[in-house]
Amino acid sequence: MTGDEPEEEEGIDPEAPPPGIAELSEACRQYVQRATGLLPDYCPETLPLVDYYLDQVRDSTNERPELLPLVVRAVGAYFGEVVRRQVPGFWIIPSLDAHDWRLCARPVFLSLNPIGVAYDAIHRKSAHDGPSSQLKLAPEDREVVDRRVAELPPVREEEYFLLSTRLEVIEIAADALRAQMLEGGTAGVQFDEDDYAEQPQRLG
Repeated sequence: MTGDEPEEEEGIDPEAPPPGIAELSEACRQYVQRATGLLPDYCPETLPLVDYYLDQVRDSTNERPELLPLVVRAVGAYFGEVVRRQVPGFWIIPSLDAHDWRLCARPVFLSLNPIGVAYDAIHRKSAHDGPSSQLKLAPEDREVVDRRVAELPPVREEEYFLLSTRLEVIEIAADALRAQMLEGGTAGVQFDEDDYAEQPQRLG
């Protein structure tokens, strides 16, 4: 955990993703462009294009299950990169097993597995063989995030699993944690790899 960090020059990405994530997210961009004619640019507004792509390939992955790991890894990597640009953070990729992958925020203690979010989106449910998409955070932060998320208006099940909806939930959770840090006088603290190695906890 560190204090305030110096601002980076505009246009420079201080948290460039690992090469494997970069390749997968770029593959997703190409898949989506072929399906829609539009090339996603890592902006949140492009997530409906990715949701549309998943709708197009869902039947194909059901008929050819061997395609599923490639599709969800590519989509999950792209989704993670969109999240990383909205809530600054970094990837932890300790193995080739996507169940172990995490995207970790720096300004708040919050992490998730974006590949799990992609599995949820293509299956339209959270029960599957892929990684869990649940947010992970410190035990003492669980209540404030739980309470804030519970205040959100209800959405239909098919909307809940959209990538755009999941991004909104992540941003709201991060905002709730930022507000708590501001109130507690710890605004400006940055979390690093050591912090996440010490106490990764799942939000129930």
